[in-house]
Order: sequence, then structure tokens, then C-alpha cells
Amino acid sequence: MTVALLSNVTVTSLAMRLNKDAREEVYSPSGHDTWLQELTDPKSQLYANNPGIVFIILHGASLLGDDGASSQEEAAAKLAPMADAIGQAATSHENTVFVASTLDIPIKKIRPLVSRSFEQHACAFWRDEMERRGIPLVELAEMAASMGRGQFYNNRVWYMGSLPFSKSGEEAIAAEMVRIQRAITGARKKCLALDLDGTLWGGAIGELGVEGVHLDLTGSGSRFRDFQRRVLDLKESGVLLAVISKNNMEDAMSGIREHPAMLLKEGDFAAIRANWAPKSENLRSIAKELNIGTDSFVFIDDNPVEREAMQIELPGVAVPDFPPDSAQLEGFLIQVARDYFLQFRATDKDRAKTEQYRAEADRLEQMSDFASLDEYLASLDMTLSVEGLSQGNISRASQLTQKTNQFNLTSVRYTEAQVREAARDPSVRFYVGLLRDRFGEYGNIALCIAKLKDERGKGERTASIEAFLMSCRVMGRGVESAFLDAVERDLREAGVSEIESLYQPTPKNEAVRDFWEKMGYTMTGRTESGGIQYSRPAGAKARGSVTIRVRQKKDTAPPCPGS
Repeated sequence: MTVALLSNVTVTSLAMRLNKDAREEVYSPSGHDTWLQELTDPKSQLYANNPGIVFIILHGASLLGDDGASSQEEAAAKLAPMADAIGQAATSHENTVFVASTLDIPIKKIRPLVSRSFEQHACAFWRDEMERRGIPLVELAEMAASMGRGQFYNNRVWYMGSLPFSKSGEEAIAAEMVRIQRAITGARKKCLALDLDGTLWGGAIGELGVEGVHLDLTGSGSRFRDFQRRVLDLKESGVLLAVISKNNMEDAMSGIREHPAMLLKEGDFAAIRANWAPKSENLRSIAKELNIGTDSFVFIDDNPVEREAMQIELPGVAVPDFPPDSAQLEGFLIQVARDYFLQFRATDKDRAKTEQYRAEADRLEQMSDFASLDEYLASLDMTLSVEGLSQGNISRASQLTQKTNQFNLTSVRYTEAQVREAARDPSVRFYVGLLRDRFGEYGNIALCIAKLKDERGKGERTASIEAFLMSCRVMGRGVESAFLDAVERDLREAGVSEIESLYQPTPKNEAVRDFWEKMGYTMTGRTESGGIQYSRPAGAKARGSVTIRVRQKKDTAPPCPGS
């Protein structure tokens, strides 16, 4: 994915740093202060590069010119056309994500103590304009405030070459742009695993009891409550929470259930392990229970010995350094969220994720009550709904391509913008599968993208399956064959006589290596990248599988362009 960087000041070194950190090709125009021209000219080199993301990093004081502004109204009048240009570019190029910086405008004009300033109002006006247009933000003003302007800027290089940022400032901006890029492409961790003693509360509950641990509504104990408040923010954005604590389970649960200042409740955690086993062993157990990889975890523990042991045993787990002072806990977690869990957009399905995983635990618990797997699966009373792409499921469709690894036949990844772009092609069909059973909804768990092709001169129509993937949470339940049957049925009705498919091997999808063969497809060749090609007559008989009711909406066409 090409990334573009526009600015009203010199950002050559920042572009080089972004190129290195993002590991993507970065386009940045060579002319000085040409950002607005590049943005508004449809024939500019910017659009010729077809960037997936355009970062617009702006020096606030320079936007207003040497004379600045004499009033809030004048500042708004200068900024409004620029905000309009960004909004119009985003509207006109839906396959590109435009990201703008906030403005930091220091007060430089010498004024009387009692006077009317415009700088903060101009910054607020700009933020409001960007948020109103749905433009994601690089928090440049927050970075300057956090680092201090003396560290964030460098006046010497500013006067030498219109480059305002210091080396530290550029590093901070580049790191934030990389985080945003990862959020847009869906590359974030899935689960936050937390210690209890010294992390969610102060002190050891096994020694001090519920009343003795350091956790309160006010005072010094409120630092742990504020930390928990930010943990809840992550849960609301779809991050799974888990507890891994060296404790007696009874003591751990008494703290979670009974402490009056405890914000995190038992139901907020997808899994809880409180015992004396190695924490890496408990994390493996939770990963297996939630059916996610250990590299999907971030582990937070105040004990450096436990952190080091986790890094040695499970190097794929992210283990951030714990702050030396618990008063820094809230700010520490905000940074952890930005480093590992930054999200482009939250959906209702994300917010219900913990409940879905807890329902899955209930399903597995009842499994032992049945004599056979088929009997158990039949008892779930599953219903699969298959529908086309819509405004309501575009975000989830993109998420599925970005996050699904084990049951992903082609491993093609799509951003939201790329999904929208593909949907404009009338020959492309999207199929989104939503599953529910007697325990509740799994949500949208399957996606297939098929491209129709007319065989010229033969009067035949074929279809190529470009993507076929499903959440690993429902693997082995017959859902995959029911979903494929629904796709094939719709393709037959569209006049397709032959369906082509592909298995592209990756380090994580070995479990579905023989999927197409099991589904009755015949191997036809191999690709240069090692993929295995298959085909099957579209009129072939549907497969026998576990009884799953399928409700297929006939509207499988993509949403109309611009939706």
C-alpha cells in the first residue's frame, strides 16, 4: 500500500523516517508548501500514485501566514477553505483514507494581559471541522503538549530550511502515523491479559484481604480505579480482557466481586486464571480456550520477573514495561492502547465480543453432556444467514480479512476502502455469513468474495473465489460447508457453470489445506507463489453436513457506489 505525506512545511526527513518505520513506499511532493495544490488537483502526482493513506501534517502557525490573524473570525475564515479541500478530497477518493493532524499554534504575539486571543479557538475550530467530516486525526498538538514545545520543535532547523520539528518530534510523529496505518489495516492485538496484585489493585489480596488492598474512589487508591477505567475503554472497543494471577482463585474472585471500588466486574473478563502455575502456561490455556494465537496477547504485570519469564516462554506476546510509579498507570495504559490496540472504527459487534466469547465457553461446557459431536452440534440449533455487502457490514467484512488467519483459504487482506473499491465492480459478489444458535449470536463470522467471468465465444460463465474465510471460533461445526453451499447456490442461479478456487498456504492456515478437496473440488494446477488451484462444476450436488438452517437474502449485489 502506497502512503502519501503532504505538508505546508519541509518534511523530507519525516518522509524518510516514515518510509523506514512503515515499511511502505512513501510519496511526498518535492515542492515547498504544495500540499493544497496536490490535494485539489485530480491530475496531480498524488493521485497518480493511488495511495491507500494520505497523511496531512500541518504547521499551524504557517497556515495562518506571517501576519497570523487578528481575530477568531479571521482565523476561521482562513482555515475553512483548507478544511473544505480535505473533506472534498476524502469524499471524491473513497478508496483512500485521508488523515490530518491537529493544529498546534503557540501564542507569540505580544499582547496586554487583558486581550482577545485567537490561537486556541483556531485549533479547536480545525479539530471540529475535521471531526465533522469524519477525518481521522494525528494528535500533533497533544504530542507537542506532552513532550513540551522545546523538545518537539527545533527553531534552528526551522530558520535554516522551514523544518519545524526536532528529531524527537519527528520520531513521535512517524510512530503515530505507523500506529494509525496499522489501525487502518486492522493489525492490532486481540486480548489484554492482566495481573491482579499490584496491577488492578495495590498490594496482595491474599495477605491483606479485600478491605486491605489499595483501591479507592478517591485519593491515592483511585490511581488503580482510573487504570481500570481505561481498561474498560478497551473492552468497549472490542478488546478481550483476561486475568492471569498467582493467587488462590477464591481470593482473586473476592476482590473482583466484592471490592466496592472495583470497576471491572467478573463479566468483563473473557477468561480468568488465578492459580500458582507459570503465567505463560495460563496464557497458553486462555489462548486455546478463546481460540486465538498467543501472539494476539498483550501481557501487563508489575513484576519484572514475570514479564521476563513471559517474554522468554512466549516471545510473540507483547510485554510492555510497567511504570515505576503506579501514579503513571492511566497514562501507561493509554500508550499501550495506542501501541497495540488502536482501532480505525468500532462496531456494535466489537462491543459485544466479550459476551460472545463467554457464550462460547458455555457451549463448550455443555459439550460433555452429549454422546457424540453430531448430537451436540444438532442441539445448538444453528441458523446461518447469508447476505450481500451492505453499509452495516463493510467494517466487519474488512476486519474478517485482516484478522482471520487459520480458516483463510487465500489470505487476501482488504482495508475498508479496498472493500468499497471492489464492491464497485459489478462482476464481484460479496457473501457475508452471520451465525446464531440457542446461546446467542456469533455475529458475522464468514466472508466469501467471488468474481464472475464470461467465457468469450463459449457462452459460459465461470466464477473465481477470490476470498473464502471464516472465524476460527466456529471451525468444525459444519458451518463452512453450509456457507459454501449457499454461495454455490447463488452462483448457479447467476448462470455460473464452473467455480474456480484457491488454497494459498501460510504458516497459520495448515488446518484448511485439504478444505477444497473435502468440499468436492478437483485440483487443476499450482500458482507461482505455491498456491493450489481447484475447480468444481457449479451444478454439483450439495454436501451432507450437520443440520444448519440457512436463510439466504437474495440481495447479494454490492452496495451502490458512494454508499
